[in-house]
Amino acid sequence: MDETSVISKYITNPLLINGHKFDLRIYVCITSYEPLRVYVHQEGLARFASETYTQKINKQNKYMHLTNYSINKKNEKFIANENCEQDDFGYKWSLGAFCKHLEQVGIDMNLLWSRIYDLIIKTLMCSESQIQ
Repeated sequence: MDETSVISKYITNPLLINGHKFDLRIYVCITSYEPLRVYVHQEGLARFASETYTQKINKQNKYMHLTNYSINKKNEKFIANENCEQDDFGYKWSLGAFCKHLEQVGIDMNLLWSRIYDLIIKTLMCSESQIQ
């Protein structure tokens, strides 16, 4: 088979926020590969699954496992945030509010951002040949 695929291991004990799985939408701008010049916007989004996560695998419940906004907004349990002043409410937070929450529960944000930057660089290295 001559196609590129991405495979990831399902994590059965993920970090949860208020009992929900989440993902981060972090915006990255690459202006050059030689030399490599990358900008990471410090604001973005944290998107949450709209159903509380349990380790009992129920593949039928996409609202428990998936964090995609276009899927979760269709769930009757979805809570939208309609107040930009309260950016840590509902199932879509600002990245700033998310980071503030993590700091409050004792997460080392310098270590987290270091790992995020490392992941960005590794992702760019994997795709460099296709882009050039």
